[in-house]
Amino acid sequence: MARTVSQSDTVPKRIAATCLALFIVVVVALSLLMFVRAFDNRVPLTVRSDRAGLVMDVDAAVRSRGVEIGNVTGIRQEFDGATLDIEVDPTALEAIPANADVSIGSNTIFGAKAVNFDPPAQPADTSLESGTVVETSNVTAEMNTLFEDLTDLLQAVEPEKLNSTLGAISGAVDGRGDQVGQTISDLDAYLDEIEPQIDTLQRDLAKGSRVANLYADVTPDLMRMLDSGTDVGTNVVNNQARFEQVLASAIGTGETGKRLLAENGDELVKTLSDLRASASLAAEYSPMLTCLIVGLNQGVEGAMSAFGGKDQPGLVFKSGFQQGAHAYEYPEDLPKVNASTGPNCYGLPFPDPNVHAPFVVTDTGSNPVEGMPDVFTSRPKPLFGPLPPAEPGRPAPPTLLQVMLGMDEVPQ
Repeated sequence: MARTVSQSDTVPKRIAATCLALFIVVVVALSLLMFVRAFDNRVPLTVRSDRAGLVMDVDAAVRSRGVEIGNVTGIRQEFDGATLDIEVDPTALEAIPANADVSIGSNTIFGAKAVNFDPPAQPADTSLESGTVVETSNVTAEMNTLFEDLTDLLQAVEPEKLNSTLGAISGAVDGRGDQVGQTISDLDAYLDEIEPQIDTLQRDLAKGSRVANLYADVTPDLMRMLDSGTDVGTNVVNNQARFEQVLASAIGTGETGKRLLAENGDELVKTLSDLRASASLAAEYSPMLTCLIVGLNQGVEGAMSAFGGKDQPGLVFKSGFQQGAHAYEYPEDLPKVNASTGPNCYGLPFPDPNVHAPFVVTDTGSNPVEGMPDVFTSRPKPLFGPLPPAEPGRPAPPTLLQVMLGMDEVPQ
C-alpha cells in the first residue's frame, strides 16, 4: 500500500534543504574572503634591496623565526635595486626589534624566495613600526647570478690566453719536479721563519704607508732641493781651486788644533771642570739676566738724568756722611754663602709703583757696620765740639772722623 506524502511533510524538508544551501554558501564565501585576507588588519612595511631575485613573486611569504607573519604585496624594480612592499600582522610586528636583520632567501637554489626577519645579536629595546623602510643585509644567490659571474670571469680571463699560459707553465715544470719540490720546501721554511714576525711586519707596513705619504708630501721640496743641488754642484766645479785651498787651510788648521789640544788638553779639561759650578749657578739664575740687563739700561738712563747726560747741562751731586766700617779681621769677616732665596726679580725691571718690593734678608756676612755703635744716634756727647778729656786707664771715645774711617779706638 503506497504511502501518500502530504504537503505538511515536505515543508520541513524544504526548510532544511534551504538552510543547508545557505550554510554551504556562507562557508564558501567566508573561505574566499579569508583567502583574499578580507578580515586581516595588516600594517605596511617597505624593504629595500640591491636585487629581488628571479623567483621573488607577489604574495611571497614574510617570515620571522620561521613563522609566516605576512606577505609581499608589490615588487618594483628600480635603477639602484628593488623595492618590496609587504604587509605584516601588527601583533607579530611588535615582537620584531627595530634593528632586526632582513634577508631574502629560500631553502633551495631553485625554491621560491621569502622575506625573513632574523633577530640580531643585540636586539633593540624598540620594535618596528608601520611604514618603516628597512634594508636587506643578504640576498640568496641564484643560478642565474652564478652563471652571470662565471660568464664575466671567463670574459675577463680569456680562455685562449689562459690555455696558452697553462701550456707554458706545463712546459716550464716538465721534468723539474724535484726542483719545484725543493723550491716549495725552501719557501715553506722561509714562511716558518717569517710567521713569528708577522705582527712586526704588519706594523712596519702600516708605518711604511705613513712614511710613503710623508715622502709624497715633501716630494716637491725634495725636487727643488735637487734642482738647487745641481746649481751648487756647478758652483763647486767652477770654484774647484778655491775649495782646494779652503780644504788645505782646513787641514792645516786641524793639525794646529790637534797640537793645541794635545799640549793643553788637561788644562782645558780642568778649566771646563772648574767652570761647571759657575755655569750651573749661571744657568740657575739665568731668568734674572733679562731683568738685570734691562735694569742696568734703566739705571744708565736715570744716571744720565742725574749727572746731566742729555736732559740738562752740568752734574748733580749729593754729599753726606756715612758711618765707617771695621777693619777687615780674619776669620770673622769671611763671606758667608747662606742666601737661599733663588732667582727672583721681584717685579723688576718694570716694577709696579703701587707694590712695595719685599725686604729680602740674606745671611751673607756683607754688612760692614754690623756690631758698630751708631755715632749719629747713640753718641753720649755732641758730634761737634771739643773732645772730652781722657780718663786714666780708659781710652777716649772715637771722634767723628775716626768713626767714618772705621777706627773704633784712638791709636796709642
